[in-house]
Amino acid sequence: MKYLYDLINEINIYDGTLEATNRLRDLVCFISDNEKYRNDLVYRTALFEAAQKMRMFGYIKGANKIDLDEISNDGLYDIKHQAIQNFYASKVYSNNLLDKRQKEIIDEYMSLSNKRLIVSAPTSFGKTFLLREIIYLNEQRYNNILLVFPTVALLNENTANMKKFITDLELDYNIINNVYSKVDITSRNIYILTPERTLKLLSDYEALNIDFFFFDEVYKIDEDFSKDEDSVAELSKNQEPIQDKGNRAKAFRVTLYILSKMVKEYYIAGPFLNLTNVKTGFQKYLTYNNITVKQIDFEPTIRIGIDAWGKKIIEHHPVIGDKELNFYNKGNLGTKDKISGIASYLEQNKLGQAIFYCANPSSSMQYAKSIVDSLSVNKKVIQRHGSFIEHLKKRYGVNHRCS
Repeated sequence: MKYLYDLINEINIYDGTLEATNRLRDLVCFISDNEKYRNDLVYRTALFEAAQKMRMFGYIKGANKIDLDEISNDGLYDIKHQAIQNFYASKVYSNNLLDKRQKEIIDEYMSLSNKRLIVSAPTSFGKTFLLREIIYLNEQRYNNILLVFPTVALLNENTANMKKFITDLELDYNIINNVYSKVDITSRNIYILTPERTLKLLSDYEALNIDFFFFDEVYKIDEDFSKDEDSVAELSKNQEPIQDKGNRAKAFRVTLYILSKMVKEYYIAGPFLNLTNVKTGFQKYLTYNNITVKQIDFEPTIRIGIDAWGKKIIEHHPVIGDKELNFYNKGNLGTKDKISGIASYLEQNKLGQAIFYCANPSSSMQYAKSIVDSLSVNKKVIQRHGSFIEHLKKRYGVNHRCS
């Protein structure tokens, strides 16, 4: 019962600070990941209380759902917790709940007389989820909306989400993600484009009036600059950004600059931008355009670190502490062998998805093949995705045997 007492203690002393929230989050995630604990009614009641306390409803509305009627037996208890959930209910989908920080962002945007907001938050925060809330709350004022995403993959994903959104809510918008056919700019449109497609749209339709734009992954405007170069220093001086090195970042900078000049209301987002310590150029951009800054440092998921590159392998777990692991069979292993060992460890312990960072892109394919070769599900994966691999071989010349 140790973890139950730890959880209850953290609930009782919770003061809303980031440090206290992180401690409570780690316990909630750890207990929720353990089938024995999460199926116990006493633990489930404590998990429910913790999620309500933090106003982080994803812990009880996600895969490990815990309903109020499952754990309560007192009228006042029911009313209190139902009132909390009603207060944080999404305006778009009432069965969805915003967490405390998400609601703060929506409320702040709606209260601004100059609706220009930049949000820095972890990838899992739901920045595009908030976008739908903003659109819905301002639907009567926004006739033409532009959503800028860095890749075609994100463009396609968000096109599907936005089509469902306007269908579910019966909103009077057309979805446009292709600028190579004629566009009726007199209609109510939501344009979902990459920076390059945005520039073409603006060039082809100079009379287009955009009421609101969203710019995702804004950090990419800096991708072709070294650490001590000032990427957007000229954005507030009516000049095109300088120091282009053939990277797509120039299209990102030019697009952001033009949109910031021509559109009155916008929402810009990116992960871990550290807006309290940005370069002078970006600070000038924020100040010149009177953009409100919202920095979210809280991550909703537990972080377990494994130091796997030295002679000793140490797992750093925020709840159960440090422990030494051993999943290498030999000494003095090369990088490929170490990656294969880590991949097998992740698979055997069902630790889910992981990201491997490589020193350079040229090594990524070699390491990826090492991972695939080391996994026990290799043959099943190849069989299941055989047609896709055949497509890659024919279309892109990928050389991989499907046997």
